Amino acid sequence: MTDKAVSGVARIEDIEDAGRAFQDTFNTGNVDGLVSLFDPEAVLVPAFGRVAVGPDALRELFTNIIMTGARFEIVEVFDVHRVGDIALATIEWKMDGADPDGNPMTIRTRPAVVFRRQVDGSWRFLCLPLRLIGPGCP
Repeated sequence: MTDKAVSGVARIEDIEDAGRAFQDTFNTGNVDGLVSLFDPEAVLVPAFGRVAVGPDALRELFTNIIMTGARFEIVEVFDVHRVGDIALATIEWKMDGADPDGNPMTIRTRPAVVFRRQVDGSWRFLCLPLRLIGPGCP
C-alpha cells in the first residue's frame, strides 16, 4: 500500500501498488511526495522534453507538468518480476492534459519500469521511460 505522512512523503510498500501510488500522489499535486517515490539516482525519460536525473530535476519536471493541470490514471499493471532488490513492472497509464499551446490532449504510455528496494524495505522508481503508445506514436 501507499502511506502518505503529514510531511507529504509517499512510500511504495508493495510493487503492485506503485502505479496507484504515483497516480494518487501526482493527482493531489504533491511534488515532494512524487520525488520521494523515486530513488535518489532515478532517471525519468519523459514523452517530451529533457531526461530528468535525480531529485532536483524530478522536482522541476513534476512541478511543470502539474502546473498544466494534467491528471494521471493507471490503466493496468501487466506483470511484476523481482530479482533481489530490483523489480521490473509493466504499467499502462494515461495522462489527460494540455499540449504546449493549451489544446486538450490525452497520452498513453506502457513503460517497463525498474524499481529498487530501499534499506527500509520500501520500493522506489529507478528508471521510468514514458514512451507514448497509440496511433501516430513512434
